Amino acid sequence: MKGLQISQCMIVKNEEKNIEQALSWGKDIMWEQIVVDTGSTDRTVELAESMGARVYHFTWTDDFSAAKNFAIEQAAGDWIVFLDADEYMLPEDTKKLRQTLMDIEKGKAPYLVILSNWLNLNDAGQVFSTATQMRVFRNHVGIHYVGRIHEFLQKGKRKFETSELLNAGEELNIYHTGYTEEAYADTKKLQRNERILLRELEDRPDDFDAMGYLGDSYKAMEEYERAIEWYEKAVEAYLASGIGPSPYYDRLSWTFTYLLDLSAQAGRGKDRLLEIYGQAIQSLPKECDFDYVMGRFFLGEQNWERASYHLERALSLLEENGNLYYGTALVPNLMSTQEYLAIACFNAGKREQCVSVCVRYLKEERFAMGVLKVLLTAFKADMGVAGADQVLAFLGKLYDFSALKDRLLVLRAAKEIAYDGLVRELERLFSPQELELLMGRI
Repeated sequence: MKGLQISQCMIVKNEEKNIEQALSWGKDIMWEQIVVDTGSTDRTVELAESMGARVYHFTWTDDFSAAKNFAIEQAAGDWIVFLDADEYMLPEDTKKLRQTLMDIEKGKAPYLVILSNWLNLNDAGQVFSTATQMRVFRNHVGIHYVGRIHEFLQKGKRKFETSELLNAGEELNIYHTGYTEEAYADTKKLQRNERILLRELEDRPDDFDAMGYLGDSYKAMEEYERAIEWYEKAVEAYLASGIGPSPYYDRLSWTFTYLLDLSAQAGRGKDRLLEIYGQAIQSLPKECDFDYVMGRFFLGEQNWERASYHLERALSLLEENGNLYYGTALVPNLMSTQEYLAIACFNAGKREQCVSVCVRYLKEERFAMGVLKVLLTAFKADMGVAGADQVLAFLGKLYDFSALKDRLLVLRAAKEIAYDGLVRELERLFSPQELELLMGRI
């Protein structure tokens, strides 16, 4: 078998800030690197050429697919990796990518596209949303991009069969920095997107995906009423179409999720939210984000019973179906969601469930003060002073009380919720000298 030949492709414009990282992360596994410039006025081209990439020039026509398909035409490798300049893989993912492609080639598998996890980073470098992306695909088999903006891949005139897709979302991650506050506030970019999407809708007036993306543009512009209007149009067009959602395309999920969230913020009322929620779960029954949004809404309403129901359902759906296509909003907020569920369960009188949720959380993140305080509050309400020794014994399964850090954490939490019986039990674990040093510090 000949050596694995991978072509890295990208289209760029004024990316001197990102181009070096964009061409560095995968350089060791790439057979060739192709950069299509669409009109840069900075040092993007100069830097790309200095790093050994083949640079081509393409006149921008307000059509991302046209530019990307031009890049594909220049690629000679067996596989194409198509990431933007503000995206990258970590070294461990790069190695996994190469090995995955080698395994496919050796096994003569019929896969045409590899699905990966797409992680959006904020200004602090934290993941705030995830999605599923098709960025690695076979070359020379007619795969190309479709759509002027928010373009997607297909083979010839058809979408892919499930058997042609390799689910590598658990192994491969792509990190995206393009949604930082600076990038998201780029007015010219947002206006460009609006212009292109309106052109798309002139050609395809029933395109509910384009309507959803237009809603995103207005949401980014903070024109929330217009965003809601276009999300509602997208849902209406989808329901009227009678077309079921694609098994690998999550645009519709985002539309419903954002519509729910913005409608809640706009005070549209419980009845309207429940109507949207009903349409959403009927259309995409495996999606967990709808229940996540509804759970947070009812939490704000202090409707603890409904909040606990939806938050628990969101977590159950995620556990059952995974996050390859689902959980764009829930997954980055998984830990806080469990804290919200614990609070809702406590206030709804579901103490046993509250304890179970807290314990599950603290096994993963035992220094989470907020969840620990909820757990201790539940114990205090049910067991009081008399059972403080039993609570301490239970906590010994979660914390190492021979470690000062663990003892201090639990003691501080007990003091903050005024669980005096537990405080006394915990103070027995400290030496007189330690207590004297700690006096007034906790």
